[in-house]
Amino acid sequence: MKSDIQVEVQPSSVSVQEAGKRNKKKLQKLESQAAAGSTMTHKVMGKEVKFKLVEVPADKIELSTMVYLGNERNQFLLDAHAVSDLIETFKDQGQQVPAFGRDVCGQIEIADGSRRRFTALETKKPFYVWVGDLDEQQMQFLSDVGNKYKDTSAWEKGLRYERMLNNATQEEVAEAVGVSRKAMMRCVNTAQLPKAFIRSFASPNELSARKGEALYKVYKTLTEEKQEEIINFCDSWLIPEKGKHATEEIIDLFITKCGATNEKPEAVKPRELAMGATVALKNGNATINIPKVSDDSLKAIEDFISQTLSKEALDNC
Repeated sequence: MKSDIQVEVQPSSVSVQEAGKRNKKKLQKLESQAAAGSTMTHKVMGKEVKFKLVEVPADKIELSTMVYLGNERNQFLLDAHAVSDLIETFKDQGQQVPAFGRDVCGQIEIADGSRRRFTALETKKPFYVWVGDLDEQQMQFLSDVGNKYKDTSAWEKGLRYERMLNNATQEEVAEAVGVSRKAMMRCVNTAQLPKAFIRSFASPNELSARKGEALYKVYKTLTEEKQEEIINFCDSWLIPEKGKHATEEIIDLFITKCGATNEKPEAVKPRELAMGATVALKNGNATINIPKVSDDSLKAIEDFISQTLSKEALDNC
């Protein structure tokens, strides 16, 4: 949504001191604009909407605002790690780009800007919102567009797709969200993993849908007691240690707790026979490779195999 509004043209930096002064003036301008009840008209889904700039004091954010329920981003996953790209800017300069929302019975519902809302809470800074008369479709549109700036995770997408599946087929949901049915279901399966495990990552985006689905296939086979044990492990050890473990390390720990292994099975090594021929055995199936075999030799080998297997079959009757 950064391209949707221009509160002030960003000046070029000449020096650290001058840049600091400009940022302070910019914040002061947002404050004064909000105090003066500044308005703007902006098109949303082709319809003109009049917005008013509102400043929400830091100590009023939690009670005076809420995040639109249709927002795909899971607010429970937001923490200092998830908004690390915003925190320093908020601390030094305050909020640079206002959020978008609507007034619902005196409470501002945020369509685009849930991460900025959380960061304002985290840094105890004022929260600025363009408030307009938006309908459900416009709220969903602004929410979806806003999330493209910082994409939601496979786990979060899966939760949304799962809700949609309550009223539509897999094919219909896949078409509606613009992905293949297989990709959509990978996200849905990833969303079945426990929230505590997802919170263990510095960012939920670290877990791909492909990997998430593979982990869920292991997790779903566990007993309820074992699943609870893994959730407790994440809550008591991984989450408090957030940011200290690499993505693959967290995944390996999860796999180990599930009692599985992340090691790939060793490749089957074929046995060498005469004249470069080889035979490989896997899961009871033999594969024979004979380079440059003559027609006579091939006929003799086929006859030998047929006779041997026929005799074995008769012996086992």
